[in-house]
Amino acid sequence: MGKAADTVRAGLKVYADRGVFRNFTEAKGRNGTIAFGFRLFGDHPVRIEFAERRQTLTVRNMLTQVSADMYADLQAFLAQLSDSTRPMHRRIDRRAADVRFERKRGNVSLVFRVRGNRYAYGVETVVSLASWIRTHLQQWHAEYMWRVMGEPEG
Repeated sequence: MGKAADTVRAGLKVYADRGVFRNFTEAKGRNGTIAFGFRLFGDHPVRIEFAERRQTLTVRNMLTQVSADMYADLQAFLAQLSDSTRPMHRRIDRRAADVRFERKRGNVSLVFRVRGNRYAYGVETVVSLASWIRTHLQQWHAEYMWRVMGEPEG
């Protein structure tokens, strides 16, 4: 992997060193990807797969046991994050990235496609998105966070 992989690796390592997430690991993934693993939500393991050829950062199975209603809510929340009326530090810049959720068998992955080689922006925004999603879930789906993601109540 080249310069883009180095940018992604260094960006994620900064967050690990700051304690934003725990148990940071790196391994070769499938089809030429790099898989970065860590714990972000409670004890739930998270894996970001970086595919330089596709210019994507995918948070694989970011959420599990997601109902259709909760998935629709997450889709609406993600759409709001691209609204041009939001402050720049709280929105997804559509000129720099395309973002979507994918749901398979109740597992939800976040797919972030970088535009224009803006990988540093991609890493920063993926980590911010995870935080924004966590806050949204704590506010609107607190029982899910307790029951499924292992976060403490209250």
